Amino acid sequence: MKKNEEKYPAKEIRIKELVKELGGDMIEPKGEVKHVRQVVELLGIQPDQIIKSLLFIVNEKEPVLVIVDGSSKASLEKLSRIFGNIRMAKPKEVEQITGYKVGGIPPVGIPVRTVIDKKVIEKAFVIGGGGRVDRLSKLDPKKIVEFQKAEVLDISE
Repeated sequence: MKKNEEKYPAKEIRIKELVKELGGDMIEPKGEVKHVRQVVELLGIQPDQIIKSLLFIVNEKEPVLVIVDGSSKASLEKLSRIFGNIRMAKPKEVEQITGYKVGGIPPVGIPVRTVIDKKVIEKAFVIGGGGRVDRLSKLDPKKIVEFQKAEVLDISE
């Protein structure tokens, strides 16, 4: 095992490479950023330029990655109309399915069905999870849609 591999597990190296391949950047702030307001204060951007990557479970079996902007909430009512029986994944499920902890889920590289709120794609760039709670990714939301083969829907409150 190489020294770099000891410090950075393969998934962390991969997410950095993937973000770079998609024309994005990684941002490594000092300390953890778990909340939208922390990112707003840290980077001086608006909450709607931040995205939240949330994992939901459909019919107790199918994971779905739901991406909304930082000033919105995912609407369970709208998601239920689209998917039927849906609930937010538990933290343990999030880690088992995505390989990432809650708060660090990147918007790309998660091999599950993905839906992104239509408001997100209006932005030139968005800031999202970077694989850890102390790292962020900056991407063109259209690249997220393209890479994830995401469906663009009205899913926010």
